[in-house]
Amino acid sequence: MKTVVLFLLTSLTYVQPSYEAHSTMRCLVEPKSIKVALKNSAAVFSGEVLEIRSGVTSLQARFRVERSWKGVEEEQVTVFTENTAESPHYRVGERYLVFAGIRDGKLFTGNCSRTKRLEYAEEDLKQLGEGKGHSKAGSI
Repeated sequence: MKTVVLFLLTSLTYVQPSYEAHSTMRCLVEPKSIKVALKNSAAVFSGEVLEIRSGVTSLQARFRVERSWKGVEEEQVTVFTENTAESPHYRVGERYLVFAGIRDGKLFTGNCSRTKRLEYAEEDLKQLGEGKGHSKAGSI
């Protein structure tokens, strides 16, 4: 029994968060390159969180889209995320660069998404390029 407990404690202390301290997420796998993240995402956009709704197992964040690189034509979109410590912690009024997939027909960000607050996304934005502007309020 002591061996099992020691193993579990050792395993838990070995797990490290993602290398990126400014990310809005934690992940046990090193984040993908911008090129791979863009290719594998259903939607990539930047925007400001207007509203957050909390459910039992997920959160909904409604964004005003400022720029889009893939999959978003609307001025506002809703993104779902799991309600866990590792998932994005969106805040109303904050701006993010979002890399979303599709789950059950809805945009979704998980704990291994490249999503991050816009203030920490300078290098990603350079690699993404200009994108398509959507909103008159706020520019990047």
